[in-house]
Amino acid sequence: MFRKGELGFLSISDLVSRVVEPCSVTGSLLLRDGLPIIDPAGRSNVPGSLISFREGLNGEAYDRIDRLEPQRQYRWEETTTAKSVRCNYLIGRSPHKSSVPADEGWNGRNDPLFTSALEVVNESLAAYSDFDSNLKPMFRLQMAYLLLWSSMERYASLRFHLGDRAVDKLMQIADDPSSANF
Repeated sequence: MFRKGELGFLSISDLVSRVVEPCSVTGSLLLRDGLPIIDPAGRSNVPGSLISFREGLNGEAYDRIDRLEPQRQYRWEETTTAKSVRCNYLIGRSPHKSSVPADEGWNGRNDPLFTSALEVVNESLAAYSDFDSNLKPMFRLQMAYLLLWSSMERYASLRFHLGDRAVDKLMQIADDPSSANF
């Protein structure tokens, strides 16, 4: 979630001195509620980024990362990359609990709530904009509205924090210049 180009990277980008890609660690990549979880017991190569922080800013960077990710889902561990570089990384707590294999990896831009869901919202707006006493089109528009809010909450989760304070994180969208195109 903190790879360059992902929403989580925006929360640490001003502290980064260097990003090495490609980089990988041994484990298996799983998905829980659409979020990536690394199982360190796996035997595959999990792709990622090796991120170095500017001198003296490691503590602040780890604090920002900790604020974004829920501690009940992830924990820090030390490992060695495929190129024998020691690093810290986030692994999943109870990685197989409610998780499925991420057969095609993970990229936040491909999240169905940012792709298919937004297409459904647009299709619904086009198809059900005219209605009279028949309330079914209005109900379909309400379903699209709720789906749009689900997409916005997912964006806010990946950008600001994964915790359960939905209203707090949604309010941050309005103040964030990188959210202007959502």
